[in-house]
Amino acid sequence: MNLDLSLFPLVTIGLPVFNGADTLAAALETLVRQDYPNLQIVISDNASTDGTLAICEEFARGDPRIRIIRKQVNEGAVANFRTVLDAAEGEFFMWAAADDYWYPQFIGRLLPALRADSAAGVAMCAVDRRLPDGSPFDLIRFIGDMNPNGMGHLRLLGKILSGAKYNLFIYGLFRTQLLRRAMRCFPEVLGGDRQFICQLALARRFAYVDEVLLTRTHQPKHSEAYMDAMAKSGTLRRQLLSFATVILGSSIIPWWRKAFLPVALVQYLALGIRQKHFMSLNMIKKIARRFYLTPRLLVTVIGLLGVSIVGSWLLAYLDVVSLEFSVGMLLVTALFFAAVLLNRSWIIRSQEFIQGRLFENHQDDHQEMSRMLKELRYLTDTLLHPELAAAKTKGNLLSDHVTQRIEKHRKVVEFVRNLEESKIREVYIEELFPGIQNISVPIGAINELTGHANKTDMLYVSAVAKHIGAMKMFEFGTYMGRTTYQLAHNNPDGQVFTLNLPPERDHRYAPFMGVLFKGREEEKRITQIHSDSREFVTAPYSHQFDFVFVDGDHSYELVKNDTQKAFELLKPGGVIMWHDYAPKSEGLVRFFREFTQDRPLFRIRSTCLLVYIDGVDVMKHKLGDMPHSLELEYREANPYLIESLYHS
Repeated sequence: MNLDLSLFPLVTIGLPVFNGADTLAAALETLVRQDYPNLQIVISDNASTDGTLAICEEFARGDPRIRIIRKQVNEGAVANFRTVLDAAEGEFFMWAAADDYWYPQFIGRLLPALRADSAAGVAMCAVDRRLPDGSPFDLIRFIGDMNPNGMGHLRLLGKILSGAKYNLFIYGLFRTQLLRRAMRCFPEVLGGDRQFICQLALARRFAYVDEVLLTRTHQPKHSEAYMDAMAKSGTLRRQLLSFATVILGSSIIPWWRKAFLPVALVQYLALGIRQKHFMSLNMIKKIARRFYLTPRLLVTVIGLLGVSIVGSWLLAYLDVVSLEFSVGMLLVTALFFAAVLLNRSWIIRSQEFIQGRLFENHQDDHQEMSRMLKELRYLTDTLLHPELAAAKTKGNLLSDHVTQRIEKHRKVVEFVRNLEESKIREVYIEELFPGIQNISVPIGAINELTGHANKTDMLYVSAVAKHIGAMKMFEFGTYMGRTTYQLAHNNPDGQVFTLNLPPERDHRYAPFMGVLFKGREEEKRITQIHSDSREFVTAPYSHQFDFVFVDGDHSYELVKNDTQKAFELLKPGGVIMWHDYAPKSEGLVRFFREFTQDRPLFRIRSTCLLVYIDGVDVMKHKLGDMPHSLELEYREANPYLIESLYHS
């Protein structure tokens, strides 16, 4: 820390909090670990009644950059946001929520983007939104025509008022003085954050970095409360009045841009109506769907009827036509529209009915064929081993050798059943990682005497890590360090962290642990961690690794534990691979049958390897082309060919 801090402008982090004890410590941990060196952290405790203050004081004792403001009375959320901003001493400022988590590079990546554009007032990144239990909710990225970099003020305002999640920019990095001026007009109404961001959009440009650097907690109860509040009478009127006041009263918006307020109010009204009357809109959609129309076409038809009614009444009123003639024309027009709609509906329903029956018959045949093929496959597997028939006739009079063969076969059949019930997509490695056939992977520490019989798996793991250019790799399960050495050897600029039980926990294995990389040049880039993986704390390594290899204990509970922690270690866009997905690992196979129902995985054919690639939809991912070969041609012509390489 011998850095010259004068070269790094001071950045203030403002954290307003009320009763955030459940998540505050984890949030603060990610803030104090920012890799940007010149920080000030201001926490304003809004008269919390839980353990919030004690957590703040504990962090402040260990970090002089932290300053605590304690309020005796709760002044409300907006006032608390103003408090931390007023206390800021930095040239740049960001608000932080007590239930969000920041990557170490958050400030270090956003600040250069903000400083690079003098016309930009705020910089923000992509946001990974999670539910309170940590499960994924969605990923918010501003790409394509949503990318605000260089976007004009009016176009950006239109995008914000379209309902896109630009209100997340309120948790970006701001220029402090600009933010203080803007904060004078912070609207204390429902959806005030969106109005505040609209004010900034008309004043300054937005900078965007397309990297996930923030994990934000999405609270479904807040969304439900928002929709309930929107449905109340007077809410939309108050929002429109507030929006006009913010735009006209803002000291940061040039006067000539305020002239676009009428257009902005119309857009805001449209957004408000969509949110307020979403139930009515759904009703229109249902009616339109019933007549096989688009909602717009249905509204057009209703509009034409309305115009006809008004026109007929006007003609009758002016005595151009008689009242009877006018009413008659209206009835004829209404009957015409009704006949067209009903006829259209009847024709389409008839077509759908015929197609549906044909499809049902086809589906029934297809399902029956699939069921028969599966049963034939299982029966074929069973009949391949005559020992099973012998077991049936001889009772228990079987040799140990035959008993082992039967047990081995039972596991194979059970494995196949689990595989077909799992959401696992079987691929060739060249399909999943195009160009990997050009990667050179030396044999290295093969170790013929011990370890897995299939050396291909280890070479594939090493090739994938090298192919993606992994700079930081983590391995669950060291043993002799065969794969550890390969990962370090094939990525000469990378670091490998490997986790194993302490030697004293199992004296039989202690002399062998890591022997294949000890004393080699690669050992300098290998960090050995001795810990039970159940007790291993991932927080210091959170989301830092390009590549994670899971090859520890294969029991159900430990595979579940190691998998959860592998995801906590993985960087966005990184790769996780699991080993020993095979009949012998019954607990592991059972876990992945359940796990893949929510998160499908790839399996590399003819190996024991499963693969997860962050950001890739397994079932929709377009695979690369395989080089043409007679073997591939044969396999494609025989889709039910049983794969022979299931390690048992």
